[in-house]
Amino acid sequence: MVFLVPYDGSRVAQAALDRAVEHGEALDEEVVAVSFVPTGSEYAQRRKWIEPSEEFAADSARERLQEKIEETTDSAERTFDETGASGVHEGLAERIRQVADDVGATVLFVGTEDSEDDDIATPFGPISPDGKYDVHLVRSY
Repeated sequence: MVFLVPYDGSRVAQAALDRAVEHGEALDEEVVAVSFVPTGSEYAQRRKWIEPSEEFAADSARERLQEKIEETTDSAERTFDETGASGVHEGLAERIRQVADDVGATVLFVGTEDSEDDDIATPFGPISPDGKYDVHLVRSY
């Protein structure tokens, strides 16, 4: 089994990574954390990675995400990909599905916020429409 975690450094993504690592250690399974780093500055500003007046350095963001992943586990395999400047969410679900196929993921751990109407949605749309892997939504952090 391979546990895949889309990771952007947010507290919900961190909770998902923590949970995947817990399960991975208990079941002796591999954990793969994947981060999609945008090339434009708009997303980085919204995530408060940079100030509005700063230029976005994708390499620096990639390094910070890697450091956060390494703080959680030394055994996580880190996969980094880069999205286009047009927007980080554009095609993100498809890219996650592709990585899941590439690494042979059996479980996807996704952090998500609680919703007032109890609807649970991932931040990037449908991620397992074909049912190739289980999806664990992590709502506690």
